[in-house]
Amino acid sequence: MIKNKSLFALAAVAALALIGPAQSAQAQTSLNDDTQLLISQIQTDKRAVMLAGLDLTDDQVRGFTPIYDKYQTERKALYERGVDLLNKYAANYGSMTDDAAKGIMKDWFKLEDDKLSLLKDYAKKFGKVLPQTKVARFVQIENKLNTLMDMQAARIVPLAK
Repeated sequence: MIKNKSLFALAAVAALALIGPAQSAQAQTSLNDDTQLLISQIQTDKRAVMLAGLDLTDDQVRGFTPIYDKYQTERKALYERGVDLLNKYAANYGSMTDDAAKGIMKDWFKLEDDKLSLLKDYAKKFGKVLPQTKVARFVQIENKLNTLMDMQAARIVPLAK
C-alpha cells in the first residue's frame, strides 16, 4: 500500500506540474504548496519502505536514519528540480523549438547525473555505519523505488512533438 501511495503522489506531482503553467498566480501558489506536500509524502513513504526493506538492527537504525534523512533533504532538491523541469517542458510543449528541446535535455541529463552522484556519495556514507551488504540493499531498494516513480511519470508525460 505504501508503494502505491508513493506512485500516486508522484503521478499527482507530474500531473500538477503539467497543468501548472496554465493556472493563475494564486492557483500556482496553491499548486506549489500541494507539490511540496506530495514530495514530503513521497519521502515519508520511501523512508518507511526503506527501513522495512533493510531489516536493520537497532544500532544500525540509529546510524542509518540521520544519514538517510540528510540524503532525503538533498534528494528533495532534486525532486523540486524535476518538477521545475516538467514545468519547463509543459510550457514549451505546444511550441517546442530546437533550442528549448536542447535546453530541456541538457537540464534532464544534469539532473540524472546529479541523482547518480548523490546516490554514490551517500552509499559511501552508509558504508561507514552499515555492512556493505546492507548498503547494496539500500541502493537496490532506492533504485527500485525510483524506477517505479520514474515509470509512473513516464506514463503521464507525453512525448515531445
